[in-house]
Amino acid sequence: MPRSLLDLFVRLGPRPYDWMYRRGAPWESGPRPVLVELCENGRIAPDRLAPGRAIDLGCGTGVDSVYLAGRGFEVTGVDFSEVAIRRARESVLDQDFTHPPRFEVVDLLALPDGSVRGPFDLLFDGGTLDDFPPGIRPYVARSITDLARPGAVLVMWCFFARVGDLPRMSFEGASRWGAPPIEPGEETALFGEHWDIERYVPSDPQPHSACFYMTRR
Repeated sequence: MPRSLLDLFVRLGPRPYDWMYRRGAPWESGPRPVLVELCENGRIAPDRLAPGRAIDLGCGTGVDSVYLAGRGFEVTGVDFSEVAIRRARESVLDQDFTHPPRFEVVDLLALPDGSVRGPFDLLFDGGTLDDFPPGIRPYVARSITDLARPGAVLVMWCFFARVGDLPRMSFEGASRWGAPPIEPGEETALFGEHWDIERYVPSDPQPHSACFYMTRR
């Protein structure tokens, strides 16, 4: 039996996400605010992270990728939902960029693959790693680390709480059975060997969430 809804989703592959993207995934509401804030305050910029190669991990329909491309990054967005990637590609057909964002169907557990290769200067995770069951997260974290050059920055937004402090089930955020969060200390276990980790507190923090600004050693 699956231990959480995330375990069930891993068994089903991209099909639940394809279904949600066809109907309008609830998390698709524009660039993630913490990403916008970090760009506007200068913590994320192509000249600071030269030459400015960025990867959007679990890009969905590409709103964060498009935002970063508009800021001058050379962006690759990856997601394992073919529906999401098709919509992402369609969204940029009539837009003008110095470096148009590129979108690829990629399973993060299969990286590196022929379509996506590092190293990248900026890696952005706007709520993807925490969509994997805890037992699988170390494998995904290793793939992410392998894509980063020394000095690269990883920005990771995630649900973040002690599981025991959450409701058993919720469709509006993290919960014990539905979407187990990353727990305090887990970020260090996943990334501490190769990354310097800073917890970034946005101007408008959300409950049971965290943003980590990490620098690859």
